[in-house]
Amino acid sequence: MQKNFLWSAFTALILSGCLNPDIPPLPPHATQSDVTVNNRWWEEFHDASLNQLMDDALKESLSLNAAKQRVLQAYATLQSKEASTLPTVNAIGTGGAQNELKGVESKKDTYTATLAASYEVDLFGKKEDATQSTEATFKATQEALHISSITLAAEITTAWYTLAQKQESLTLLNEQQNVAQKILAITKITHESGKNSITDVWQQEQYLQSLASQKITLLADIDTQIRAINILLGRSPLSALPLSKNAQLIALPAIPEVGIPATKLLQRPDVKQAFYTLQASHYDLAEAIKNQYPTLSISLSTLSSATQFSNLLDTIIATATGTLSGTLYDGGNKEALVKKARFITKERSFSYQQTLIGAFNETLEAEHKEAMQTRYNAQLNERLILARAIFERQQSKYLYGTVQYLSVLNAQQSLQELEQTQLTKELENIKYRIALYRSLGGAFITQDIDHEWRNYDN
Repeated sequence: MQKNFLWSAFTALILSGCLNPDIPPLPPHATQSDVTVNNRWWEEFHDASLNQLMDDALKESLSLNAAKQRVLQAYATLQSKEASTLPTVNAIGTGGAQNELKGVESKKDTYTATLAASYEVDLFGKKEDATQSTEATFKATQEALHISSITLAAEITTAWYTLAQKQESLTLLNEQQNVAQKILAITKITHESGKNSITDVWQQEQYLQSLASQKITLLADIDTQIRAINILLGRSPLSALPLSKNAQLIALPAIPEVGIPATKLLQRPDVKQAFYTLQASHYDLAEAIKNQYPTLSISLSTLSSATQFSNLLDTIIATATGTLSGTLYDGGNKEALVKKARFITKERSFSYQQTLIGAFNETLEAEHKEAMQTRYNAQLNERLILARAIFERQQSKYLYGTVQYLSVLNAQQSLQELEQTQLTKELENIKYRIALYRSLGGAFITQDIDHEWRNYDN
């Protein structure tokens, strides 16, 4: 009767773990050797000052250093999880003295030493699944670091060339002021000769004032960009930035060969992070299923006691035990945890697919926008050539009194607005290229995890 009951209980333990034991397979994912790309994409611009800024940022950025600490935290969790798969050994030593306070006076010393070891046998691979889940989470944290580094690189590059555009716009504005001053001088001469009214002089002076107002705004924008770059570098916004004088817009290199972007996109840190997050939930599901199975624990202990310390090792009692335990009934708690883990896996699977689709769209959009911007800039150059020719012709005619001042003012404003627009559009083109490089970017930052782990106190 007792044997039948024990066998039935053991069978119930086994069957209790058979709820939906199947685990959905992980989607395929490329390895690092599948693709070769220049992950330090900003070097394609051949801008020595930008390269220097980027090297400084990779060392000094507070956000990157914080992300590195999160990686070390995840690594510590992994080390702890791996250590939990090993046996646990505890040692206890005690010593005491006993005095008889009433009756025949006596005194007795006692010494006890206990050594105990315990280990849970990983019958169904539950502990291995837990370790694999923690390792996948650690890898996802590493990819989060790479995401931060790519974002930082893009932000610094964008801020750098925005600074360049503002500075070149200021230089152009100074040149435009010189031209406007010459037109003002001509307007005053023609007014003194009675060929035009004082209104023409006032209009030109008003236009000069509008250029002066634009200059104030540009100077403020330049200061803003310098502060932004300093903050990205992890420095005080009030710090000097000697390299700022070297900032200038560049002619973009040939557009990178995208080819079939799917393989490259699998190396994007955000895609890899989504994959490792999905992988972690996959192992969590396996662990939740196996948590329904019985566990086998083995323990070994030794006990030694004596009245004299020198005799402590004379007699040692060893005890070994094995325990098989499991849940017969828990009201569906473990089943609910399995279902929750399955739902989490499905959610992360959808998120992984959405991340892939979004990454693919980012690449296509950046490539398309740059192509359209390049065409627009080509047409803008043609408009500039015509506007410059019109302004020179109207200026010449105005000197001979064959056209009114309003024609010169309109031609002047049109040309100078197009000149400023050209700089803005050149910056937009660079931004689209940055977006393209970013959409194809892989990891470029390195971290010696093991060295930092072993030298954490430094």
